[in-house]
Amino acid sequence: MSGGGTQLDRTVIVLHEAQDMVNIALVVRAMKNMGLSRLRLVDPADFDAWRITGIAHDTHDVVDRIRIFDDLPTALADVDYALGATARRRSTRQDWWNPEQAATRLTAREASLAVVFGREDRGLSNEALDLCHGLVCIPTNLEHTSMNLAHAAVVIMYELRKAALGPKDWTERDLSLKTRKQTPPATHAELEAFFETWQRAMEEIGLFHGIDPVPKMRSFRNMFHRAGLDRRELGLILATAYEMLNFAEREKKRARDRAEAGR
Repeated sequence: MSGGGTQLDRTVIVLHEAQDMVNIALVVRAMKNMGLSRLRLVDPADFDAWRITGIAHDTHDVVDRIRIFDDLPTALADVDYALGATARRRSTRQDWWNPEQAATRLTAREASLAVVFGREDRGLSNEALDLCHGLVCIPTNLEHTSMNLAHAAVVIMYELRKAALGPKDWTERDLSLKTRKQTPPATHAELEAFFETWQRAMEEIGLFHGIDPVPKMRSFRNMFHRAGLDRRELGLILATAYEMLNFAEREKKRARDRAEAGR
């Protein structure tokens, strides 16, 4: 397993006194999306695993691992670092970061991490925040700082995933979820043949009417060269050029037919 995956496995999401089953389910869905699997509920108002999986489909593996605690100190007893999510900064001297800063600093540690979220109506109490080593605050609109529990959770969990796995997780994945055949780049000869056809097409539609085509074609060359076209992409643009030529030829034929009909 990669180091990033190990760090995500060491990360626990803690919901303190969650009031709404739907919000718990949405946090579970966000955890599944971001590759986290350890959820702890502290004195939830309601809990029904069947209902949660009904709202957040394909999350049985996360739901089956949920642990429920009576109080926050017990839920945090075995973690090395507790990060409290809050919409406000405190006057006390306590480490405070935005989500990206917190994720970058904390995922670099070889330590278990708990991210603690408070109840929906009033967040974490001062007593709960006192149990946290540091705080994370999402820089929202100052006139409306309160966020939905699941929304706040997914922002922070996204930053944790990004910091733990780095750019490799993004650049090496196939987002289409299907095998895609790699098309070789267009060759110099193929590009030159294309430019010849493209110039003819531009002349037919009147783009070069009354002007020297060389400067315009130089610009087209620069644009297509910068694009780094592969053969499939070049074929698509070449087909477009041929369609313009065919359209121009059809229009000429219609004009000839009309002229002959008018004689």
